[in-house]
Amino acid sequence: MTSSWKSVIGLSISVLLLWWVFRGEDLGAIAAEVAAADPWWLLASVFVATAGYLLRAMRWKVLLAPLRPQTGLRPRFAATSIGFMVNNLLPARAGEFARAWSLARMEKLRTSACLASLAVERLFDGVTVVALLVVSLSLPGFRADSELAGNIVRGAVAGFLAVLAIVVLVVVLVLARPDWARAIGRRLASRLPGAAGERTLLILDGLIEGLGALRSPMLVVRAAGWSLVFWLWHSASFWLGFAAFGIDAGYAEALFLNGITALAVALPSAPGFFGPFEAAVRVALVDVLGVGENPALAFAAGYHITTFIPVTAIGLWFFWRMGFSFREMVPARKGGEEATRRGRRQPSRA
Repeated sequence: MTSSWKSVIGLSISVLLLWWVFRGEDLGAIAAEVAAADPWWLLASVFVATAGYLLRAMRWKVLLAPLRPQTGLRPRFAATSIGFMVNNLLPARAGEFARAWSLARMEKLRTSACLASLAVERLFDGVTVVALLVVSLSLPGFRADSELAGNIVRGAVAGFLAVLAIVVLVVVLVLARPDWARAIGRRLASRLPGAAGERTLLILDGLIEGLGALRSPMLVVRAAGWSLVFWLWHSASFWLGFAAFGIDAGYAEALFLNGITALAVALPSAPGFFGPFEAAVRVALVDVLGVGENPALAFAAGYHITTFIPVTAIGLWFFWRMGFSFREMVPARKGGEEATRRGRRQPSRA
């Protein structure tokens, strides 16, 4: 029921934002801009964006180190591709669970612990994205066409920083006093019916275990370094995309757009983040940077669709190759760690 409501809310937000972005626009002219895009620059942009998933898989090794010092790059890349494929095709952000679940099966780890490592990844992503967004606004080459729009963006960044600070505080408290977290978890679990309480405690133990990367200063430094590399690399795909669509903007503007879209796709949405991504591009390129509407919206549509296809295809291939099925994954997501352990087996086509 909760997933159904999340799906409805996400779909509604996507439809509303897509209507807002394209209302009153000449869709034929935008389609013509997409068709006229330089194919080589666009191909380079898609290649860089897709290669970024390999960088994510490489960073994941650092975050998984407290669970297992050595995990295979191929399973990590396969699980990462599967997760983003599921996010692109299924509602309610099911890809986060799919990514953890698939790696847990391939590497025989606890799904809840893998999920916790992804929560830590999102924490590093949030800090890095906001930091680079602030840097982009301060670079000499950055140009803002509207002071009001720039102030609105700065306000949104400040709000996100406040939320991030609360999340960091909670994580620090859990790491500092895991006994308190377990005691609170046991108290809550005792009020749940049947096996739900036991599943809650198993998930909590896995989450505390998965947060272990944050206990090591060296792992924190390495994860922060990998996060910086990934987001600088990913910004380059936007910069190449600007060239493909004839948009006169530099790397500072690419950093800015990357940050705005990263914050926007955190909103509930339909599969594939359609709606929030296009709205973020319109705000960043048209309202803040003063780019013409047709090339900006052509970039939004063309870049989004062309980068959507490769990771979805790669994820589907790995999903089939590993012998996984949605019939196994969905019950595991609903049943928690216990169901995942019962269904865990060696991939059939590995």
